Amino acid sequence: MIIESIEVEKFRAIENLSLDIGKNITAIAGRNATLKTTLLGMLGQPFTISSGHPMHGCTTIDGYNFKSQFKEKFKISKEFDHYGEHIWTLKFYKRGYYNDDEIKMMSIRRPTKTNPNDIRFWNAKSKAKGTGYVQLPVYYLSLGRLFPIGETGKTKNVDIHLTEEENTYFVKTYKELLSIQESKNAVAAMEKADARRNFVGVNDNTHDVFTNSAGESNIGKIILAILSFKRLKEGYGNQYKGGILLIDELDATLYGYSQKKLVDFLYKTSKEFNIQIIFTTHSPMVLQEVNNLQRKEIRKMQENGIDVSTISYNYESEIIYLESYYVGEVGDSKRMVKGRNIRKSIDLKEVTDDINMQPSIVRQSVNIYLEDERAKQFLIYLLSQHLKYNYENYFNIVDVNLGFTNYLHLHRKRVPEFLNSLIVLDHDVYRKASTTQLDYVANSTRNIMFLPEDVEEGMFKLLKDPIRYKKFENTISDVRMPYEICFKDWTESEYESNEYKHWFAYMEETLGGVDRMYAFWLSNNETSARDFVEKFVSAYNLIADKQGYDYMMGITE
Repeated sequence: MIIESIEVEKFRAIENLSLDIGKNITAIAGRNATLKTTLLGMLGQPFTISSGHPMHGCTTIDGYNFKSQFKEKFKISKEFDHYGEHIWTLKFYKRGYYNDDEIKMMSIRRPTKTNPNDIRFWNAKSKAKGTGYVQLPVYYLSLGRLFPIGETGKTKNVDIHLTEEENTYFVKTYKELLSIQESKNAVAAMEKADARRNFVGVNDNTHDVFTNSAGESNIGKIILAILSFKRLKEGYGNQYKGGILLIDELDATLYGYSQKKLVDFLYKTSKEFNIQIIFTTHSPMVLQEVNNLQRKEIRKMQENGIDVSTISYNYESEIIYLESYYVGEVGDSKRMVKGRNIRKSIDLKEVTDDINMQPSIVRQSVNIYLEDERAKQFLIYLLSQHLKYNYENYFNIVDVNLGFTNYLHLHRKRVPEFLNSLIVLDHDVYRKASTTQLDYVANSTRNIMFLPEDVEEGMFKLLKDPIRYKKFENTISDVRMPYEICFKDWTESEYESNEYKHWFAYMEETLGGVDRMYAFWLSNNETSARDFVEKFVSAYNLIADKQGYDYMMGITE
């Protein structure tokens, strides 16, 4: 939307770091002391509304200027922060936000009475006050301004001058985010303690702002921030090019379900009012909800035939994870911070475990069930020929061999494991199963499917044709095995199941494996093989959608 990416050359413990910013919302996560708030400040620092701009003098509804104040975000260390050691670049979408579509920032010396080596951050191309900053409204919402009203002394009521429409919007959103069922004659209210601290809530027939919690105040402040940008969009029309809302500790004092609804609200309003919203969080629920938005976006792209693994693309919703690492020798090491964009559910599981200081298993747990080892071999071969990525990381083939009647019985009994796993039955079940059983699979299941061929019998009948066998013989030039030798003990055209298995085992031993037989079968059945893999991916993705796992990509050419 506005900021496309940030490249940090150096800033305290960060060196040579590049991160993508979500077009609509970005969650910055990490354990304590990983520079989350610092990164938030770096993203907001280069924005202001200068004199001469149409929006100069505009303030947020709660009385703050639309610019990011240095002191809100940065505490400078006399000992460790030195000028010239803070350099970063914001890259913008090519929509005319700024010259060259990027701005480079750096620290310069700005002596004060208390600190002769004090620094400030300025446009690297010009040191003149206010020169060259990006002329877009930004609001940095720090939880330092959000406080339990019972912990302060005297406060002053502030008339926030909401229109009737704005008050209706505020109260409706407030109730929805906090799941409040009843609030008659409700109006938004604000109490101010000092220049930095205020409290926002609702007065109604049974409560007033003084009985609201800190969590309710957090919600109120966020809604007022959104309304502030809404005013700009509606009041300035085409002169409003969008804005940036920065929120530190989004989830503070909010219970889980409100966190989930808040993420959805921010995503919706970001699109509606052209606000790029970036926030810090420690909440696994917030991160999961952002990842759900990512997964929906991925699924939509897949449905449109877009392979997200092959394009450079900023998601509408991004997660940035910051983590510490150490350089140097033991006893003389230095703590550094690195970061990455998180887009896959499996990576989100890893970072959630990292926040909780737990080891993580790098594999999704969708289980695949088949009837026997030969079916497993055939499945893996078909997938390997059509999916050009590490598909093995998406599922686990369970080492259990059950017949189709067992699987259908377990599914009918609604055993959770067999409702949330993918069951691949042998192709001959089409012949063995009753009409009732086949109807059940077709009409009452979405996670049971069939292999495209009976492995042993299908291969036997394919090669039993002398013309086809001649073509197959040309693919095994290192093994002399004429037609008569191949079928020396199998002179008939049809056998019982065990005989097909014996023949297949004989061929496997003679050829030193099964891949050449599978390759020949595939060359004669390309359409049915492709259809099977597409159905497999679709069936898997239905389970992944339900379980919150990453989607498998489709067939790549």
